[in-house]
Amino acid sequence: MKKRRILLFTGNGKGKSTAAFGMLARALGHGMRAKVIQFVKSDDTVGEQKFFSRLDGIEWEQFGKGFLPKDRHNPIMEQHRFVARKGLEASIAALLSPDYDFVLLDELCFALKENLVPLDPFLEALRLLDDGKIVVITGRNAPDALIAAADTVTEMTMIKHAYEQGIPAQNGVEN
Repeated sequence: MKKRRILLFTGNGKGKSTAAFGMLARALGHGMRAKVIQFVKSDDTVGEQKFFSRLDGIEWEQFGKGFLPKDRHNPIMEQHRFVARKGLEASIAALLSPDYDFVLLDELCFALKENLVPLDPFLEALRLLDDGKIVVITGRNAPDALIAAADTVTEMTMIKHAYEQGIPAQNGVEN
């Protein structure tokens, strides 16, 4: 019998989403049915979405309004919270649905850190997972309770980044 799996990619280094999308490719290669839910992000022109959205066996949703304002007391934050909570509802539904073998929750940790969504309903859904379900979660600043719930946790550490050298984001690397 296949056990349920919860994998978490966190930390300040680059590669969290990249690792998660690599796992998505592996799952699709094995004929698994997948759901991708992205928090905060609202750009459907990035390479991974353009590629994976063309394939069978995958559904993709974004629940974001883009970058958060520097002033977290800005009234627009309520719009970010509203959209993220819709993402949390969709995440819980996907986690509990027999329609998906693999669920990728991109930038969930960031949404949790910024208090866009509450942690407890998500943790409860993880406790109710069926055997065989694979869940991959990404984002900086993973809360301790989520680290405890995961069975595999990888922390990405930045040693050096092109941005620090004035090199802008590039298609095929960051986009």
